[in-house]
Amino acid sequence: MITLKNIHKAYGDNEVLKGIDCTIPTGSVTVILGPSGSGKTTLLRSVNFLERADAGEIILDDLQVDIAKATQKEIHELRQRTAMVFQSYNLFKNKTALENIAEGLLVVKKMPKAAAQERAAFYLEKVGLAEKAGAYPQQLSGGQQQRIGIARALALNPDVILFDEPTSALDPELVGEVLDTMKQAAAEVNCTMLVVTHEIGFARDVADHVIFMEDGKIVEEGTPQAVLNTPQEERTKQFLARFISYTEYNI
Repeated sequence: MITLKNIHKAYGDNEVLKGIDCTIPTGSVTVILGPSGSGKTTLLRSVNFLERADAGEIILDDLQVDIAKATQKEIHELRQRTAMVFQSYNLFKNKTALENIAEGLLVVKKMPKAAAQERAAFYLEKVGLAEKAGAYPQQLSGGQQQRIGIARALALNPDVILFDEPTSALDPELVGEVLDTMKQAAAEVNCTMLVVTHEIGFARDVADHVIFMEDGKIVEEGTPQAVLNTPQEERTKQFLARFISYTEYNI
C-alpha cells in the first residue's frame, strides 16, 4: 500500500501541490485525472523523487520516508521498489529493444548479463514484441517504443509502476496497442499501478480507483463508477463533460 501524506510542492510562488493526502491499495490500478497544470505529473514524479516535493510523507508498505529529511539511502530504496513509464519513452537510442529492457536489470538489480537478457526476452514477448529484440528505437513506431518502456518497467518486478501519460505522445491510431498492453499488465502482474492519463475509457474499464485533481488538490476520488458516472463535485462534472456525453453519467 502507498500512502501519501500532506504532500506539498512549490516552484517559487507557484504552489503546485497543496497538501495531497491519499492511499493507493496494494495491487490496485489507480488513475489520476485532471486538467493540465493540476499537479498530476508532479505528484506522480514525487513518489520516486524524480521531483523532490517540499514536505510530506511517502509510506510504501514498511518503508516510511519524510520527504524533507529523506536520505539518499531512503530515496534509493524507494526507487528500487518503483518503476516509471514515461510519456516520451526514454529509451536509449544506441541500444536494442532487448538491451533497453535488460539495462535496468544490469545496473539497478545487478543481475548477471545472461539472466538479465533472459528476463528481458520474456517481457519483450509479454508485450508482443519478441520479433523486435534486435531493433533500435528509431526502427520502431511510437507505440512499439512505449510497449518496450512498459516491458522495461515490468522486468524490474517493482512494487509500484508509475505511468506518466503513457499515450500522450502517440498518434491516435497507436494509442490502442499501448492501452491493451497496460490492460494485460494490470490483469497479469501483481503490482500496484498509478496512472496519470486522459484516457477516460481506460479509467472506466481497468481502474479500481480514480482520483480527480484540480489546482494542486484532490477534488474527488472513488471508484470509477462513482467518479465517472455519478460525480459529486461541480468541477469534476465540468471536466468530464469534455470527454463523456451527458447521457453517460448522472448529474
